[in-house]
Amino acid sequence: MSELTMIKYIRKRFHKKHSDILIGIGDDGMVLKNGMVLSTDSFAEGIHFDLRYFSMFELGYRTISASLSDLAAMAAEPVCALISLYIPRGTKDSEIRKLYRGFSKVCKKFNCDISGGDIIASPFWGITITVVGKTNRPLLRSGAKPGDYLYTTGYLGLAETGRIVLKEGHKKELFPESIKKHLYPEPRIYEAQKLRRYLNAGIDTSDGLSTDAFHIAEESRVRVLIEKIPIHPEVKLFCKLKKISPVEFILSAGEDFELLITGREIKECSGVKLFQIGKITEGKGVYILTNNKFKRIYPTGYEHLR
Repeated sequence: MSELTMIKYIRKRFHKKHSDILIGIGDDGMVLKNGMVLSTDSFAEGIHFDLRYFSMFELGYRTISASLSDLAAMAAEPVCALISLYIPRGTKDSEIRKLYRGFSKVCKKFNCDISGGDIIASPFWGITITVVGKTNRPLLRSGAKPGDYLYTTGYLGLAETGRIVLKEGHKKELFPESIKKHLYPEPRIYEAQKLRRYLNAGIDTSDGLSTDAFHIAEESRVRVLIEKIPIHPEVKLFCKLKKISPVEFILSAGEDFELLITGREIKECSGVKLFQIGKITEGKGVYILTNNKFKRIYPTGYEHLR
């Protein structure tokens, strides 16, 4: 079973029954009828982070930011986080303090309390974070409409560039923005709040543009047309060195934690970086403009069970 197939199975097997649940499986978080939004993420050493180049402060910063990004995708304001730790025996107290300084740095920025969790001994490092937010109007993957424009709140592919640069030992001085994006992602909480009145659908770019666009197309039952992808100079340089296509790389590169959003035309929004990259039409599937023709593409982003 692939990850997507497993999610479909669980969703089909466990229907929403409780009257207090507004939105269940199928979005960046679940929503209760009182406007509370809940989302959970797990991070395992060797899969989501590499302690050969992550400091404990950076690990705390990155994991809480990734978790809060799910609230941003739903235009929710953070309330609190529950953090569970899987800690190897022999871990120094100073390392735990550094980890929590990383959590705290991000939580203070977004007025998010740390309100509980769990601690267990483990043969490897792991972190599970549940975040709670609130919103009067959740932004869903299922809201895209024909005629919408497709936007992203920033460049894509930087985080994956940074990860590979650090992992493979490339020249760090050539990729400062990419490394920063991998170690210190910023959840687009403020951007979601400022843009909400224009928007119909949204998702965060955690799995790669092709996969995240596919989720919007599937949930909204529309066709997503990607017309142009802005390419950051560092991503362009990296792909040139690797002799790979920047567009193909960006389609599969995830964990930028930008927002992929649809809505009416936005000419300018003060303080928000925004790229218009396509549009929504009637139909189904995801298509990209190549040589003046639209070609259908399929999810090529990260898949845990592939």
